Amino acid sequence: MTPGWGDGVERGLAALGGWLVRADLGMGLLALVGLSMALSQGFALLANRLTSRQILVRLLLDALVLSLAFLIGSTIDLVLLMGLASRAVSASAFLDGIAACFLPGLFYVLAAAPYLSHAIAITIWGLILLNLVSLVHVRFGIPFGEALLLLSPGYLVALLLVGLQFRQSWRAGYDRLASQLEPCTPGGRP
Repeated sequence: MTPGWGDGVERGLAALGGWLVRADLGMGLLALVGLSMALSQGFALLANRLTSRQILVRLLLDALVLSLAFLIGSTIDLVLLMGLASRAVSASAFLDGIAACFLPGLFYVLAAAPYLSHAIAITIWGLILLNLVSLVHVRFGIPFGEALLLLSPGYLVALLLVGLQFRQSWRAGYDRLASQLEPCTPGGRP
């Protein structure tokens, strides 16, 4: 590693954190992120032969559940930051800036792209964590390592809850599709 490389990365992250502090988009962005994640499952809903109304209801419910997953993760982050951080963290200051950290999640609908879905999803999740760490460093002056350590549990809980929601959706879809198919005998004839 060349001297100054780490300084350049730290300056870049500090600049990103500064922008996130100024971006104050409000917590309403979480609903849009949840909707984007729900829309990434849209092709599966269409493949399961659901009606338009069923698809709409399913997308709205999934969006709310996914938004709730991020809200739970953010609450865990806040509790850990307020209780264990080396510097004082104001709950209102944290919540004011947290929504901007989820901006990459608006592009989660692109995770429905064939062949690239996993790379896109991993990149988006990585950017969300990077944004969280940068925001906490710039707004509260908490070192990057400590911010990463304190923010990881909430981030992992949100990731786990989103994964469970997607798994449940896929499982329900597979069960619905399997119930519509005719059973086959071992000889291949119905």
